[in-house]
Amino acid sequence: MNISDEAASGEKEERRLLAVLALLRGEPAAQVCQQYSICRSDLYKFRRRALAVVRAAMKNQRRGPQRPSNRLPEEKERRIKVLSQRSPTLSSYQVSESLAPDSPGPRTAQRVRKRLHLPRLKKRNTPSFKAHRFTDDEKQLIRRIVEAKLYLGPYRLAWDLQNQYGLRISPSTVRRVKRAILNERHPPPAPPVWRFYERNHPHSLWHGDFFEKVTLTDEDRTAYQLTLMDDYSRAYVYCELLREPTQNDTIKAMIAAMRKYQTIPKGVVFDNGSQFKGYLLSTFCSNLGIRLMHSSVRHPQTNGKLERAFRDDRREYYDQFGEWIFDELRQGLPEYVHYREKACAGLLRSPQIYFRAVLACGACAFSRKILSTSRLSCSVRLPRPPATS
Repeated sequence: MNISDEAASGEKEERRLLAVLALLRGEPAAQVCQQYSICRSDLYKFRRRALAVVRAAMKNQRRGPQRPSNRLPEEKERRIKVLSQRSPTLSSYQVSESLAPDSPGPRTAQRVRKRLHLPRLKKRNTPSFKAHRFTDDEKQLIRRIVEAKLYLGPYRLAWDLQNQYGLRISPSTVRRVKRAILNERHPPPAPPVWRFYERNHPHSLWHGDFFEKVTLTDEDRTAYQLTLMDDYSRAYVYCELLREPTQNDTIKAMIAAMRKYQTIPKGVVFDNGSQFKGYLLSTFCSNLGIRLMHSSVRHPQTNGKLERAFRDDRREYYDQFGEWIFDELRQGLPEYVHYREKACAGLLRSPQIYFRAVLACGACAFSRKILSTSRLSCSVRLPRPPATS
């Protein structure tokens, strides 16, 4: 529709409106039809429409929304009410997360609490007095006294400041001031810079640790998943579920993995557990030329690759069982490890990476066999040498 058509339509509607108003004022219908060039039937039709609109506008209309409000079901609203009464310090986001998976949104939980007059309470009571703050002059005086008597302890310095200068100061505050002064005079060494690392060859480094979050349902005790993982491929070279692991179990696991792959790793990394420390394990590693390493207590991320793999084990294997029975878990664990090895093999970017990994293992006969057959769909990223008779 162009501009001329819109103008013509507007003029026609204006003419109809004036004709209906003239008819309602009492002018004769014949005169109105002749004046506005409209037939009698259309004139009365438009008058009927106008009267219907006026009657609808004159009716009393209910205030507020015309549609019913979108309220929650009574069961969900009751759950929000019970949780808010039991834990009044939770926020709306925490309430929504606690009622997952079919919980309402945080904003909906906030509206329900407001409608039911269930405010969120503070975790701590409002302090009854204002916290004491030292002025700049008092801070300089404290620092000057502490610097002059660094040989004294915090309790004696606090006692002197309280009695000689009338300062309300605690020994812990004096200890912090004294520590700051000593750090300025003798700066502490810079913290070590931890870097990411990844070995370039298979079996150059193994990670070992226990997965300790397996609480057996029938025995009401904890089972331990002893795992050895290769750093290069992230594949499990050994995985077994134990009830009471010892240092002998760690040595048996290393022997089983070395027999399985017919290789000796250059190094192993364990945490600081009792099963990974001792004269027997250190002697075993030193006789085989294996470098035994332990992650730092202050930096457990050294063994973080295996910790990240344990998170996948919990989600992809253990959470699939309704009850954690030791025999059932131990029976299905090898099949899961085989599935996980397939997933590790799927991480290969190209066939050349797999061939390089095979050649780096040192198994020449097995490498030539793999390269001659050109099987690219290998289920395990780490090469498995054939069993010797």
